[in-house]
Amino acid sequence: MLEQTLESFSKRCFAHFSVSNVLVNMDPIFGTEEDEAECLRVVSNYLPSASFFRPAEPGFGAAVKRLWSNTHSDYVFHLEDDWIALTDLGEEIFAPFADPAVMQVSFHTADQNWNIAKDGHLHERNEYTRFLGIKIPLFRTFPKFTTSPSILRGSFARQASSLMDASRDPEKQFYSGVNAELEQLAAPHKNYIFSPRQTPVIRDTGREWRDNRKIKKVIENTTSYWVKE
Repeated sequence: MLEQTLESFSKRCFAHFSVSNVLVNMDPIFGTEEDEAECLRVVSNYLPSASFFRPAEPGFGAAVKRLWSNTHSDYVFHLEDDWIALTDLGEEIFAPFADPAVMQVSFHTADQNWNIAKDGHLHERNEYTRFLGIKIPLFRTFPKFTTSPSILRGSFARQASSLMDASRDPEKQFYSGVNAELEQLAAPHKNYIFSPRQTPVIRDTGREWRDNRKIKKVIENTTSYWVKE
């Protein structure tokens, strides 16, 4: 799966750019020492300049915080191990950053029901207030930042990582009411969904991989983890 991801993005995206400062997080989960060695080999084959983080304990939020905080570039390409590109992704993927409010350009994925007609990737949250003893619903909208394949402004990624709670799902901290400082940072900004022909440009390959191995994603109190059923 990892090799398929790197093969796809190397040909359809990275070949168009000069890539530097490659950072890779390898959590010790669902694999043997042999699997770890094979992952190291695969990454080094496609990205020979890569530096590796190999923490003693797995953690989704901790991995994202660790990677984003160690970047140095003006723009950061975030990629997980279970995606393929459905089309070439060249210099046009940077065009949305002409809008100074855009902090992330997310690639429209075939596996998510994102509303690409909206002005950016948004999340609506129900809240309540009381007036004269009556409970009144309030609907607030928050920019929704993601860890699906995307490009982030480096300064924003590093600011966000400094505010992240390593124990929680990094995505949900932007809009779920569990990290007020991170929500405040994100509030004035946008996540642009890149979909030039109004069709998906990437696809998730990890869902089938997980299903075949009876691995289930569990979300409890805005914390994500994976367990074998």
